Amino acid sequence: MPMRLILSLFLILLVGCREGPTETESEVNPNGRNDKWGFVGPGGGGAMFHPAVSPHDPQFAFVSCDMTGSYVTYNGGASWRTFNLRGVNRFYVFDPQNPDVVYARSIALFRSTDRGNTWQVVYPAPEDIVGVISKGDHASEILITKDSTRRTMQALAIDPEDPKTLYAVIDIEGENGLFISTDWGKTWIKELELNEPAYNIFIDSSSPSSKRRVMITGSSALILAEGKDIYKHQLPGEVIRFTQYAAGHSKESGRFIIYAITGKSYFDPEGGRSGIFMSDNYGQTWTNVQDDLIAKCQPGSELPEWRAIATCQTDPDVVYISYANFRTSEDSICIGVAKSSDAGKTWELAWKDKANQPDAGQGPNFESGWLNERFGPGWGENPFAMAVAPADPEICFGTDFGRTVRTIDGGKTWKQVYTRKKIAGGWVSTGLQVTTNYMLAFDPFDSTHILMANTDTGMLQSEDGGESWSSATHNNGVPRPWYNSTYWIVFDPEVKDRLWTVMSRNHDLPRPKMWRNGGVDRYMGGVLVSDDGAKSWKPVSADIGEAAMTHILLDPESDAGARTLYACAFGKGVYKSVDGGMHWEQKNNGIEGDEPFAWRITRRSSDGELFLVVSRRSDDGSMGNKEDGALYRSADGAESWEKMTLPESTNGPTSILVDPEDPERLLLSAWGRPTTDGKFSPDIGGGIFISEDDGATWMQVMDRDQHIHDITMDPRNDVFYACGFNASAYRSEDRGITWQRMRGYNFKWGKRVEPDPLDPDRVYIITFGGGVWYGPAKGDPDAIEDIITPVLSYSSR
Repeated sequence: MPMRLILSLFLILLVGCREGPTETESEVNPNGRNDKWGFVGPGGGGAMFHPAVSPHDPQFAFVSCDMTGSYVTYNGGASWRTFNLRGVNRFYVFDPQNPDVVYARSIALFRSTDRGNTWQVVYPAPEDIVGVISKGDHASEILITKDSTRRTMQALAIDPEDPKTLYAVIDIEGENGLFISTDWGKTWIKELELNEPAYNIFIDSSSPSSKRRVMITGSSALILAEGKDIYKHQLPGEVIRFTQYAAGHSKESGRFIIYAITGKSYFDPEGGRSGIFMSDNYGQTWTNVQDDLIAKCQPGSELPEWRAIATCQTDPDVVYISYANFRTSEDSICIGVAKSSDAGKTWELAWKDKANQPDAGQGPNFESGWLNERFGPGWGENPFAMAVAPADPEICFGTDFGRTVRTIDGGKTWKQVYTRKKIAGGWVSTGLQVTTNYMLAFDPFDSTHILMANTDTGMLQSEDGGESWSSATHNNGVPRPWYNSTYWIVFDPEVKDRLWTVMSRNHDLPRPKMWRNGGVDRYMGGVLVSDDGAKSWKPVSADIGEAAMTHILLDPESDAGARTLYACAFGKGVYKSVDGGMHWEQKNNGIEGDEPFAWRITRRSSDGELFLVVSRRSDDGSMGNKEDGALYRSADGAESWEKMTLPESTNGPTSILVDPEDPERLLLSAWGRPTTDGKFSPDIGGGIFISEDDGATWMQVMDRDQHIHDITMDPRNDVFYACGFNASAYRSEDRGITWQRMRGYNFKWGKRVEPDPLDPDRVYIITFGGGVWYGPAKGDPDAIEDIITPVLSYSSR
C-alpha cells in the first residue's frame, strides 16, 4: 500500500477531527506535484548536478540529474518535487528582483513565473519552433526552428537592476557569441564573438548600469566586457585549463572576487598541476590560494583533486571547495569539502570522509542515509557541484554520484536530503527520485513484500507495501562484483520464499554506451536463488560462467521441486535449467552470431512456445547486417530457435507480448534507428507493432513514439500499457490498436508500466533515472503539465 497509504495518512493529519476534507484539500498531493502521481523508493542513487539556491529564499532550491530529472524544494530539501523539461537541465538562474521568476536551460531556455511550478520557452522564440524530434540511444530531443539552425544557450545572467535585460552566451551552428536582450528574451542582439564555449557569465552588481562589468568564463580565458571595452585575460602561466569558476561581490569590502580551480580531476582526467585560484581584479591577475589547505596533507603525498568550488554571491570571502585524494595521514585518504572564510588564506576541512575506509570512514559531522549505510561514504564520493545561498554563506548544497547534501551552519554539520529513515522500517524518499530501475517483483505470498531491480544500487526490498526500502544484497551471499545491477527477479508461484534473480557488474544494458567502445567478453554476473524470501542468496550459475545476466523466466507448469528456468546472458545467449537453477546448459541452436545480445525471453502459456528478443549491436542507423537485433521463437523448450520476421525498417526489438485472449496475436515494441536524411530527420522503425498471424506479418499501431522500451498488460481488465524514452506512458483499452498518453507522467526516460497487483486502478512506472512513479492507471486528466508552451508541451499528445 505505497502512496495510497501515504496519501490517506496525509489527509487524515490535514483535516484533524473534522468530518472530512474539503474539495480543495482532497486534491493536495504530499509529493508537491500538480497531479495525482506519487512515487515509491528510497530516494537518491543517481548522479546529481547543478544545485542552485534562490537569493530571495534559501529554502527554495533546484538540482538536476544527468538522467533528465529536475527537482525543486521549497523547504530546504525536506521534500522535493520532480519535473521534466524534455532533457537534462544544465543551469538555473534566479531573477534578482522577482522571487517567483527562475530560468532553466535544457533543450531550450525556459522561464517559470510561479517558482518552478510551470515553464514556458524563452529561447529560441516559441513562434520560431515548428517541431521537436527525438533521436538516438537516449532519444535526445532536438528543436526544429523555422531557419533550421541548432542553437544552444551555454550561460545566462540577469542584470541586477533591470531583470528584463538578459545576457547570454549562445552557440548557433557551432559559433559562440555574447547576446543581450533588453525585452525579457523576446529579441536578442549579438554583441561579441567568442572563440570558445562559456562556463558562466558573472555581472559585477556594483558597476554602473550604463557600463556593466560582464565577465564570461571559459576553459582557457576570461573575457571582461565594460560597455564597448573588451578585455581578454589569460589564465595563469602554469595553468592548462580551468574547470570551474565561482564569483561574488562584497558590499562591505567593495571587492568582486572570482575563484577558479584547475588540475587533474574527474572533469579533467588529463589536467596538470592542481590549484585554487583567486582574482580580485576581474581576472587580470590570479593568486593560488591552496597553500594552507595543502599544508594539511601528509608531507610528500600526491596533490589532491579539486572537483567543485562555490562562493557566496554577497560574501565571497566565504568559499567552499570539494576535494578528493586528500591524504591526511599514512592510512587516511579523504574526500569531502573544505571551507575558507577569508578568501582562501586559511582553510578548514569542514566535511571529511575517509574514502579508503568504507566501513568506518564517514565523518562524525555527516548525517547518514541509506547509501552510506549500504555502501560506505566512498560510493557517493565528494560533490560534483556546490551552490551557496546568495544571501547566507552558512548554507551550502552539494551534489554527487548519489546524494544531495546540505549544511546550514557553515560546514559544521552536513545533512543528506535525499532520504529519511522510517521508524522501525526502511528508508523513504524525500522526492529526489534518481534511481534507474528495471522492474518490480511482488511476493505472491505476502502483499507487503516487494522487490525492486535497480542499476548501480542492486536490489532493494520493501516489507511494508512499498512505503520504505532497504538493500536486499548486503552481506547475504551476493558476490561483490555482481551487486551493482539487478536486471530481473522471479518468485516461485507455489513455493513460499523461493525466488531467483539475475545480476551483473555491468549496468544500463542494453544501452549502446555500455558496449559501444568495448566487447562484452569481460562482463560479469550470474544467477542466484533464495529460499528465505531474499534474506540470503546463493549463486547457481557456475555452468554459465561470468556474464551480464539480463533476464530469467520460470516455466509455471514445471515441477515445483525441479523448476524449468530460462536465462538470458547478454553476449552469450540463452541458458536452460531443469533442476531449479542448480545446473545450466546453453541453448543457442539457431541463434545467429558469436555473441548474441540475448535480452528478454517470454513464454506463451497456451502452448509453451518461447519468444526471444536479441538486442541490436549498432546505433549508427545501419540495417540488414549482422549488427541487427532479432526476434526468435522456440517450440521445443529452447532446444532449437527459429528466426522470426521483424517489421520493415525495424532492427531494434525491445519486448514482445502475447495477447492471452488470442495466443497468435503478438505485440512488439521497438527502438527507432537514425537515418541519414538530415540533422532533423526523426528515427524510424521504432514504436509498437501488432501481428494477427503469429508473427508472419506486422502492422504498426504507434509511430509517434519511436523509443518504446516495454509493453505490459493487466489481465484483470485487459488493459495494455507501454512506456519509453519520450516522456510518456501509454494505455490501450482496445488490445493495443489505439494508445492514449497517461497524462501527468512525463519523466523523459521511462521503461515499463507495472500494474498494481492490489488495485487495477493504480500502476507503477519504472524509469531510467527517475525512480518508480506510482499513480492512476488512466493518468490524471486534470494534471497541470510542467511545460505550458505549445509544441513542446506534452498535454496535447
